[in-house]
Amino acid sequence: MDKRARSTVPQFRCRVPTRLVDQLRGKRILLHLSRRTEPACIKVVTIGTDVAFSLETTDEAIAAARHADALEHLQRLFDLTAAAPVKLHHRDMVALAGAVYHTYVWVHEDDPGEPGRWAWHKGLSRAIFEGRIRDAPPATLKVDDSDAGLLLFGTGDLTAAIDALPAGQHDGLEARFGLLADWALIRHRIHLAPDQRKHFLKLVAAASLDASWQLRRNAEGDYRPDPMAQRFPPIDSVAAVKPKQSITGLFELWWKEAKATGRSQSTHDTYKGAIERLVKHLGHDDAGRVSEDDMLSFKDARLKVVSAKTLKDGDLPGIKSVLGWAVDNRKLAKNPADVIKVKAEKKIRTRPKGFTDEEAKAIFVACLGYSQKPKEDAKTAAAKRWAPLIAAYTGSRISEVLQLRKEDVRRDSGHHIFDLNPLAGSIKSGTYRLVPVHPHLIELGFLNFVDQCVDGPLFAKGSYKRVVDFVRTIVTDGRVQPNHAWRHRLKSISRDRGLDPRVVDAIQGHAPRTAGDDYGDVSVTAMARVINAIPWIGLKDSKRTPRRSVKVG
Repeated sequence: MDKRARSTVPQFRCRVPTRLVDQLRGKRILLHLSRRTEPACIKVVTIGTDVAFSLETTDEAIAAARHADALEHLQRLFDLTAAAPVKLHHRDMVALAGAVYHTYVWVHEDDPGEPGRWAWHKGLSRAIFEGRIRDAPPATLKVDDSDAGLLLFGTGDLTAAIDALPAGQHDGLEARFGLLADWALIRHRIHLAPDQRKHFLKLVAAASLDASWQLRRNAEGDYRPDPMAQRFPPIDSVAAVKPKQSITGLFELWWKEAKATGRSQSTHDTYKGAIERLVKHLGHDDAGRVSEDDMLSFKDARLKVVSAKTLKDGDLPGIKSVLGWAVDNRKLAKNPADVIKVKAEKKIRTRPKGFTDEEAKAIFVACLGYSQKPKEDAKTAAAKRWAPLIAAYTGSRISEVLQLRKEDVRRDSGHHIFDLNPLAGSIKSGTYRLVPVHPHLIELGFLNFVDQCVDGPLFAKGSYKRVVDFVRTIVTDGRVQPNHAWRHRLKSISRDRGLDPRVVDAIQGHAPRTAGDDYGDVSVTAMARVINAIPWIGLKDSKRTPRRSVKVG
């Protein structure tokens, strides 16, 4: 091949993780990059600070497949290097050695070549296996041992020449079969205990000999099934060979259990988003391949586009919970996300957390004056008009308000109430609460609006962002959060007026602060006293606001 042709052949290059360079430098590994529909590509590469070699094809599809195979094999090696060794039963090691037998046959059975090449290959392997010689070229799934065989045994009767040497004199198992043994262990994600290494090498040697016998028969035209192939247990019977666990699959398993224990749909959606961002960053969905370095890289990448608070509160809870669940349920050995530590940002506050009186009044004026836009859904317009007002007088989350159904506005204990119920949608606490309707909302015609609505949701599904964006056009100060500012404001007003904090917590869905507070119930009557004590926003100006409502058909 000329230089110009060689320059078009794609190259593989993979950086070795810094923490593993010293441990792996100089190690030689066997790569089998073959697909059934293409010629075998077998490489022996030496690890340095990186691994680089030619993919030996100009076909882009084949090159991409070989690149993926090599990358996956190396990633398994990197993961295993940091993993704890495991001890295997003899039966399991025989099954793993069977992978060597089957791969030999798979690579060569269609075109095994001349029978003589297998005679040399088998002869050298037998001489090493029986301890008759010390040195022979490494077995690498390739078969080119004739030169070495001629040098050692000459041109006479090969079997007689080997048998003439005393057995049990040398140990060349590692040099001859070490690459094959490592290949099988890496492929099946096994970090074998060092004291079992020699025994496994003997089993690999025996499997290699069996494969050589079968391929010699194939070369002679005999394709009858090999009875020796039946001696290997199936690889999926090896308990230590874990099937691939996908990250998204673990999430689905986690959610199946979490949903049964009452976790909310909003938690599902938040965690799913975090998992999807992690998978996108990794470029794969294999949970077994995720290392601590991968997680630190994810952290660094996210901090380039989001704040530390968003990473800490938005991404990490989902990822750590799902991977932690996998560890607890013995699907992963450890949680690589535990390595991530994000220091809490020092909060700098330059304004109140809740809406000021002026901001609250401006929002009320905008809501009450809002008119449905052309082609806008009537329930979306209703959400913009009523959701901020309800949040103002209940301290509820906007998302909770937008889930209200017609049947959730009713009478209880002599008061008009909102039934904020998990049956309608996500409630963070997972517990329903009844909250009285503020007199100002009744004065503004909210109950009339509800009467005009059909059964079911009062507001459009998916209108949360539209409502928040609408409020943002009125209060443009980015230091205040539209969803929580009403909750902060209600707490501040309640403290100013000396209202019972236990009742205020119940109205807002906050947990009791002490064991004593958790005794007894907070009644609708108690909550009505607090709700009625909350001052009307805009005072008399708001009372003179016309009773306009958006009709919902």
